[in-house]
This record gives sequence, C-alpha cells and structure tokens, in this order.
Amino acid sequence: MQNTTPETESLERAKINSDSQHGVLGSWWQLGIGMSEATWTFCFGIAQDTRIEVRRRTDATLTFAEEIGVGGFKFVRKVVDRVDRIANEVLGRSEATLTVVARTLRRTGHGVTDLASSALSDAIGSGPARKNDGLRTHAAA
Repeated sequence: MQNTTPETESLERAKINSDSQHGVLGSWWQLGIGMSEATWTFCFGIAQDTRIEVRRRTDATLTFAEEIGVGGFKFVRKVVDRVDRIANEVLGRSEATLTVVARTLRRTGHGVTDLASSALSDAIGSGPARKNDGLRTHAAA
C-alpha cells in the first residue's frame, strides 16, 4: 500500500478525470501509459535500491577482508616478536650457562692442580727438605 497525501490523491483524480475526457479508448491508452510509467519507475527504483545495497555490502566485505589481512599481519608480527624474545632468552641464558660451566671447570682445574701439587710435594718433599729426609740419613750411615 502506498503512502498517499491529500495532494497526491487530488492529482491522481485530476489525471483520471482528464483521461476520461478522451473517450474509452483514449482513457485506456492514457491509463496504460500511466501504468507502464508506474511499472518502470517501480522497477528502476528496485534496481537502484539493489545497486545501493550491493555496493554497501561489497564495501563492507572488502573492508572485512582488508582488516583480516591487516589483522593477520599484526598477529604474525606479534608471534615473530614473541619467538624472537624467547630465542634471545635461550641464547643469552645458554651463553651464561656455558660461561659459568667454563669458569667452574677452570677453577676446579686450578684446585685439582693445587691439590695434586701439594699432595705430590708432601709425598716427595721439596728440594732442601729432602736432604734432611730420614731415608737419606739412614742411607748415609
């Protein structure tokens, strides 16, 4: 049902009255032309509404696809950043661990060397203390 105002109804009645003045065939002719005009106006209006809706939906779809692309790249960048931070931590801590192990082994090596030297020195004795050794004094006697 169309929304009609009193002015629109008045114009329609005036058309019908003027069309009826041309006789039956003339009136039918005029009514047919008016009906054709209303029909193509309706069809073009529907076509325009469809075009507008398709355009709006297409723009929304393109915006959605564009944001998915941008959002995807942002997500991938965040993942790369997190992986890089983990790799940095792993490398830094691995280097520190190996440095600590190397220093500990070096200190242990020095400790073993010092322990072996002092044990050997105690077992064999040193140069001047060796001459006063009990073995030599017994051998000389």
